[in-house]
Amino acid sequence: MARVGSVNHQVAKIIKAHNGIGKSKLASRQTSGLKAENGHKVSNDFHSYKSLDNARADLSNLGRHAWKELGIKDMSQIGIDGIKDWIHSKEITYRTASNYLSEINKVREHLGVTQEEVKELREELKQNLPKTTELAKETRAYKSLDKVLLEGKASISFQLQRDYGLRAKEATHINISRQLRDNTLSYQQKGGKLSEIKLSPTLVSKIKENAVNGKYELNYKTYSRNLKEAIEKTGQKFNGTHGIRHTFAQSQLESGLTKQEVSEAMGHKREEITNTYLR
Repeated sequence: MARVGSVNHQVAKIIKAHNGIGKSKLASRQTSGLKAENGHKVSNDFHSYKSLDNARADLSNLGRHAWKELGIKDMSQIGIDGIKDWIHSKEITYRTASNYLSEINKVREHLGVTQEEVKELREELKQNLPKTTELAKETRAYKSLDKVLLEGKASISFQLQRDYGLRAKEATHINISRQLRDNTLSYQQKGGKLSEIKLSPTLVSKIKENAVNGKYELNYKTYSRNLKEAIEKTGQKFNGTHGIRHTFAQSQLESGLTKQEVSEAMGHKREEITNTYLR
């Protein structure tokens, strides 16, 4: 498989392909095939320096999230589930999410999404995301994960997230020989920090039993889809795989740990980051 390059390199190529500075917006509208919610044709280029810079920053943020959280290095493989997980990892209103989707819609041929998928996600977020900033600050933690039932590999990754606070990437990709020593799992957190946690012997056995060629791996899309179905069966709104991290943080605080201890367990560099998980 050919190297896809860094996130910055990939984003630079996307931005270059959609740089509309100096181009006719009217002509671009006629050829883009895109339409806004009101039915009016829109351009698939960015025609101002501000919109170009905003798109560059947002796409870079999406790319880094996919890489660090989901293990997706090639941005052309970021599907609608990955975009949804990225949006749910933020404290934003529907208006901000809608702006993100407008940018994504312009460059969708460079990602793994279709115009119809973007439209459907927009409708879903319109119903679920808050309209004001204050409401956006509410917790993304699930009310209860005790009744969430998954089977097979998905149940293993879910347990790693629910009981140990791992991110989706860390919970779906484990190299047995490199990362498991007895019952201790070592893994690299976001930002490169190396961490270790002691797992239950039963869970370690399940990981090894489901490993292929020395690796326990679960496709993120499959995991996210199964998790969404299982959570919605309990009557709860799906807040993405990252919502489990929020739930873990709050459960640790409620168990008697200090905020500093929770921050360390989460692998955060600053307590201020942990605060967003404890609302």
